[in-house]
Amino acid sequence: SLKKEVEDVPYVRVTGSQDALPSDLIGDLDIGKYREGEIDILAGPLFSAHGSDMPGIVYADELNRFSEYTLIIFTEIMAEWQVSFPKTPITKPLRANVIATMNPYDISGITEVPQHILDRFNARIVVNYPDKETELKIASQHTEYYYKKFAYRLKSLFHPLVSTTRAMRKLGVPLGPRIYLSTLDLLALELSSIGSIDNDTVIQHYENAVRSRIGNLEEDKQSEFLSTASIALRGELEGAKK
Repeated sequence: SLKKEVEDVPYVRVTGSQDALPSDLIGDLDIGKYREGEIDILAGPLFSAHGSDMPGIVYADELNRFSEYTLIIFTEIMAEWQVSFPKTPITKPLRANVIATMNPYDISGITEVPQHILDRFNARIVVNYPDKETELKIASQHTEYYYKKFAYRLKSLFHPLVSTTRAMRKLGVPLGPRIYLSTLDLLALELSSIGSIDNDTVIQHYENAVRSRIGNLEEDKQSEFLSTASIALRGELEGAKK
C-alpha cells in the first residue's frame, strides 16, 4: 500500500464524499477557547500530513467525490502549503504534497474538478478499464486472498460474472470490477453460512451489487437494466455448465 511505501513520511489518507465539509478535513474553531476570548483551531486529520523536515503526503482518494467548496482546500495546500480557516483570521502551515485518484465522470455523485485545481498537479496518469484477461485475474486474486477456503467453488463463476459485467457496460452504465467482486463477497458468505449456492442465488446477489451502482437511473430504467443483466448472467451460467 502507499502507506507502507512512505512509512517515514507524514501521511494521511482521506476519501472523497459529497457530504464532507472543509471542517471535516482541516478542523474547526475551538469553541471552548473561543468562549474564553481566545481564537484557536482544533486541527483536523489533514494536519497529520504536515512535515517540518520534509513535505508529507495527503492522499485524496476519489478526489472528485468532494464538493467544489471542499476542493478549494487542496488548491491552497498545493499552492501555498498552508490552510486558511473560513470566517477566522487564522492560517496554519500544512507542508504536504497531494496525491489523488479520481473516478470516471460517468459515475453518479461525481464533481467536475475545476481546471485551476487540476493544473496544480504536476502529473496525471490515466488508468484505462482493464481487459477481460486482467479482470479474470482480479476476480481470482480477490477470491484467493479473502476466501481461499471457497476459491475452488467460486472459480467457475469468474467468467460468467466478468463477461456479464463487460456486456452490461456496453449499454452505457459504468459497471466495473466492484460489481463482480461484491457478488463474490456475498456468495462466499452464503457458502460459509449454508454451504451451497445455485444459479438463482448468484443472480440475486449480482442484482443486489448492480442495484447499488444504478441509483441515478429512473426507476423503470433500473428495472429494465436489472432484468437484462439477470437474463445475460443466467445465459452465461448455463453456458458455463455445458
